[in-house]
Amino acid sequence: MGGGIVEGAVVVAVIGGGAAVAGGLLTAFATRSVERLRLRASLVEKAQERRLAGVEDFMLATSLWMDWLTYIQESGWEDKQEELNRRVRARDEAYRRLLLLASDDLYRWLKDTYLPAEHLVRTTYVRQLRGGRPVDQRALDARRAFNTMLRDDLVDKVRPEIHRLRDPLA
Repeated sequence: MGGGIVEGAVVVAVIGGGAAVAGGLLTAFATRSVERLRLRASLVEKAQERRLAGVEDFMLATSLWMDWLTYIQESGWEDKQEELNRRVRARDEAYRRLLLLASDDLYRWLKDTYLPAEHLVRTTYVRQLRGGRPVDQRALDARRAFNTMLRDDLVDKVRPEIHRLRDPLA
C-alpha cells in the first residue's frame, strides 16, 4: 500500500515537471515572438521617421530655393549667387535622399513629374534671372505651376508615405 502512494507521487511529480518544462518552453516561445514583433515595430517606426524627415527636408529645401529666386526677381541678382548656390545644393541633397527613401510610387512621381517641372523652372525662370533679362510669362507660369505642384500635388503624394506616423494604431 505504501508503494502505490510513492508511485502516485512520482507520477504526479513527473506530470508536474513536464508541465513546468512545457510551460517554460511556451513562455520562452511567446516572449521570443513578442520581442520579434517589438523589434519589427521599432524598425518600421524608425524607417517611417526617416522617410518623414526626408520629405520635410525636401519640401523645405525646395521652398527655400523658390523663395530665394522670388527674392532675386524682386530685388536684383547682385550679391545673391552664393546663397542661391547653397540653397541649390541643399535642394539637390534633399532630393537625392528622398529618392533613396521613397516608395516606388513616390520615386516614379519624383522622376516623371517633379524633375521635368524643376527642369522647366531652371531653363526658363532661373535662366532669365541669371541672365538679367526680364522674366517672361512662360517663365512665370512655370514658376507658378511648380509652386502649386509643391504645395498641393507633392503633399497629396507624400501623405501615404507617412501613414503609420499619422495613425500608429492602424
